[in-house]
Amino acid sequence: MDEEKIQQQQPKAKDNFKKWEDPLFNDLRRIFSRAKLREVLTHGSFYEQEGKGNSRYVFAGMFVFKGQVADVLYRYATGEGTRLQHILGNLFRNERLERQFDEWQLRQFVRAGEKFDIKTHKHIFVYAIYGYVSTLDEDVRQWFISKYLIQDAEHLLSHKRRNRNLLAQADDIVKKTDGRRLTIEMEQTAEGLHKAKALLSDGTLLCEAVSKSWRYARQKAAKQALDILAMPSRRYILSNPEYQARVLARMEEEKAKRKAEIEARDAQKEEQRAIKKEQRKAEARARDAKRRKSQAEAKIRKAENARRAALKAAKEARPMSAKKRRYLEDKKK
Repeated sequence: MDEEKIQQQQPKAKDNFKKWEDPLFNDLRRIFSRAKLREVLTHGSFYEQEGKGNSRYVFAGMFVFKGQVADVLYRYATGEGTRLQHILGNLFRNERLERQFDEWQLRQFVRAGEKFDIKTHKHIFVYAIYGYVSTLDEDVRQWFISKYLIQDAEHLLSHKRRNRNLLAQADDIVKKTDGRRLTIEMEQTAEGLHKAKALLSDGTLLCEAVSKSWRYARQKAAKQALDILAMPSRRYILSNPEYQARVLARMEEEKAKRKAEIEARDAQKEEQRAIKKEQRKAEARARDAKRRKSQAEAKIRKAENARRAALKAAKEARPMSAKKRRYLEDKKK
């Protein structure tokens, strides 16, 4: 790109700062001057010249700043190392970076070549912002990380093991739906089985489950309650016991159908296994018959060879006749 074209583009880019006094950019003005923001948000394709552009800031954002955020998580976030790695990955996923690009309205400040697609590279410019922040004083950097990464990711940082509790999840859904609470009561049947009842706080029976195991009956009832409450029509289900009964019946019917399909599939697999087992037995019997036949033939050959050897030895052991002896003597002469 020649010098004249660059000069034509630069005044146009400078006009993009006409909204710089907008309160939206208060935080950007706190850490950036206009010249520095222009430098950070200028892609190398704008110059079409090696060594220019924001690539070093992008590198710093992708590695230096990410390491600084990882240090904050290591010091203040709870959970195992795998969990911290999961949080860090979510903080820097492309969708989140693109959303920040739009929220900060950086498009009006970005400079790039005509052939460069800014829309598909929004995250690059956010990484450049991060890279510049990584070079600032620790107080400013900690403020930026806290406001734009940590506070915006409270759902990732809230380490609640109760999320693994099916009953707690179902109870939370009921509470948010109509204010009631969900509990499980246990009782023993006449057959000696354990029955778990999922009851709402007003005494309404949501579902129940029976099992030989006390723990499994309770877990089964909680899972069934969660399946019901996960439906979009849960509000109607909770307010209409008849509809709830139909939903339970349909769920049981689907479970029975699924169980029948699994049993049929298992029976088919068992039949195929039996057929293969018989085939292997037949092949083994054929190999055994062939082996016995080979052994019998070898035994016959061995006996025949032994008979021939005996005949030859007997022939060689017989005394020589006088006629043959005179023949051999004459032959030597």
